[in-house]
Amino acid sequence: EERFESGDHSVKPTSETYTSLIKAFRWGKDSTRPAEDLVQSLIEKADAEGSSKSTSNVKNLPDTPIYNALLTCWAKSGNRHAAQIRAEEILDEMTKFAKPNARTYAAVINILSNISRKRGVAKRSYELLELMENLYENGNGDVKKSSRPNVYVYTSVINCYARSLESDKAVMAVSILQRMEEEYRAGNSSARPNIIAYNSVLNACAFTCTGQAGHESIETAFKIACLVFDEVRSGHVKPSHVTYGTFLSVCANLMPESEIRDSLVEATFKRCARDGLVSDMVWRNLKAAASPELRTDLLNQSNDNILEATWSRNL
Repeated sequence: EERFESGDHSVKPTSETYTSLIKAFRWGKDSTRPAEDLVQSLIEKADAEGSSKSTSNVKNLPDTPIYNALLTCWAKSGNRHAAQIRAEEILDEMTKFAKPNARTYAAVINILSNISRKRGVAKRSYELLELMENLYENGNGDVKKSSRPNVYVYTSVINCYARSLESDKAVMAVSILQRMEEEYRAGNSSARPNIIAYNSVLNACAFTCTGQAGHESIETAFKIACLVFDEVRSGHVKPSHVTYGTFLSVCANLMPESEIRDSLVEATFKRCARDGLVSDMVWRNLKAAASPELRTDLLNQSNDNILEATWSRNL
């Protein structure tokens, strides 16, 4: 900056320069302070220049990539509650200096997902998703192009609900998954649901009972989990060890101990073993879901080293 301001225009700092610098800050201690100081200095210089025809290096800065990098710094800061407050402030600031895009909203929603047990946070993430969809539907040009939600945005909102204490989180999670599927069929290739999205819905179902859910909500969550698990097994997407492990949590948390539960747990585990996806997570959740008798039987089978290696061959 000093060389540029002294007249050497060959070293003019650009948006990419400042963005890279802010991204580098996120790995340091107290990363948000130098990042905020840098953005604030750009704002002050831009305000001072106003509408002048100066060739300053800060004209039209801070821009969207710079703000997105700042949001990433806050997401990595570990200060979850301060990050939520600052993320909302940054969204407001961007109406003056830059236009939020899909990455902006995704970053804010990601920050919200870290404190989604706080009342109202999941609903706020859903509001941001609806805002993006409305901007895409009613916008034009760059606004329309940059606001279309992608799989990362949809999945982040599902995660917000999965981690929340909302009693209807399973219903909301699957409804967002269905919107993703509709968007993909409508031509939005970036919204194609992946296994992470399906796993997130299963996670919302598995932990419905940790909120203020009644019997009806738990029953609904179990039905949703079975439908989503069947959709994955049908070959729509390839399951991962997390898919099987999370569905075992569904069985453990949402079904009473019974022969029916044991039958479902055993069938799920054997399918997982055939796919070669038996991980530590799967074993851990199996122990929680299976009866002592079933658990002993499956553990005895795992004592065969060759068989156990086959069960985990695709991890």
